[in-house]
Amino acid sequence: MATTCCKGIVRGRTVILKGRPKLREGTEVVVTPVEHPIGSPQAVLEALRESPPVRHQDVVELLRLIDEGKRPVRYDNPLTRGTKAEAR
Repeated sequence: MATTCCKGIVRGRTVILKGRPKLREGTEVVVTPVEHPIGSPQAVLEALRESPPVRHQDVVELLRLIDEGKRPVRYDNPLTRGTKAEAR
């Protein structure tokens, strides 16, 4: 068995190899997926590549709904109402 090692990426049901590996047509290969640790830059990039496209209108609508749902900030503490701490 040859010791040539190539990196690549899966697109659909096809493995696209990086660079120009010296493999003849019909060469049998073994493909081993590379697992990246959760939160690593590689894992984040992979997740972004696999995420569905987001339309601009959807982002605008989400931001509008977030603004619409905002509530005013309360600075009082409901746990200390009616106590001496509130009188300060």
